[in-house]
Amino acid sequence: MFSNHAQVSEKAALAEKKLMRLRQEMIAEDDCIVTGSYYEKLPKLTGSKLYDCFMHMPKTVIHHIHLTAACNIDFLVDKLCYYDFVYFNEKDMMFNVNKNGCDLPGYIKVNQLRSFWKNSTEFDKYLKDSILLNHNSIKS
Repeated sequence: MFSNHAQVSEKAALAEKKLMRLRQEMIAEDDCIVTGSYYEKLPKLTGSKLYDCFMHMPKTVIHHIHLTAACNIDFLVDKLCYYDFVYFNEKDMMFNVNKNGCDLPGYIKVNQLRSFWKNSTEFDKYLKDSILLNHNSIKS
């Protein structure tokens, strides 16, 4: 909403295309690259062409990603949400992924939530629709 009137230069558009291509290559090689232990994934991330590009950009920092921004929705729901260490807060529409468990108020294992629905397909559609609704409401 803050960038509605921003103009993207041709150079910036080309850079974004390159970054997205490098991101897709990493995902094709390891579709779980954006999940799991930070320290487990760190060597692969820091050794990637994508990371190299980031390090050559102005204001380099130790980069991090947010799960719902890094994953496409189909991967998030169809694969990640079947692990027993993924939690969801329906009120806040937020995920928590933690192999050590989650005792934050309102978070319930996704697999437990799924068991309350008529079938997995309907629950997965609910999750996808909820994520899309949340994402679309941020953009407007």
